[in-house]
Amino acid sequence: MFQSDNLLSRVLTKVFDLCLLNILFLITSLPIFTIGVSLSALYTVTLAMSKNEESPVFKMYFRMWKQNFKKGMIAGLILLGIVALLIFDMWIWWNSRISYRMFFMIATLVLLSLVIMVSNWVFPLIAKFENSVKNMFKNAMIFSMRYAIVSFCMGIVIVGYGALILKYLVVLLPLFFLFGVILLVYPWTLYVNLRFERYLNEQKERESCSEKNKKKVIKQKKKN
Repeated sequence: MFQSDNLLSRVLTKVFDLCLLNILFLITSLPIFTIGVSLSALYTVTLAMSKNEESPVFKMYFRMWKQNFKKGMIAGLILLGIVALLIFDMWIWWNSRISYRMFFMIATLVLLSLVIMVSNWVFPLIAKFENSVKNMFKNAMIFSMRYAIVSFCMGIVIVGYGALILKYLVVLLPLFFLFGVILLVYPWTLYVNLRFERYLNEQKERESCSEKNKKKVIKQKKKN
């Protein structure tokens, strides 16, 4: 009885925290140019939540928002600029009378999905690791190519999801305000966190092997 109540309480608390995160993200992303900062803070909290290591969500979110401000802002502006350019490119081809315009529209849509693939890794990387923005993008490219199928599918899902929200915005607005972003972010966080843990374990194994090799070399030198 008590265990059941405790489980229900934990589930409801988690749902409430996720809803709160969704609302905080939307509010702090309203200026648009801060969306990168908000995504970095969002992923920091959801990564902690995936391990049940989060502190009070409201405080943690704004602490991470300030902490990741510079990197999140730069990464966000770069990606916003590229996405805006690609959307403008699609608009040009859509209004073009060229017979093969559909080919260019599809090519632009694929490029847009690839950009979203990379962005899906950039902000979790900012949230998880300390590195320069340049290296964050480099590592995001590596992760997105290493897990290309899942990353590309997620990119397609986001593009389709965005189109669906825009089409039925009036109907879906209340639900979007509560769950719209977190519905995609939290499952993706769980997947990304597994990949990061695997990467960190591989790094430890490499360092361990390197250390063992160094010790062998030192022993051989002493024997000689």
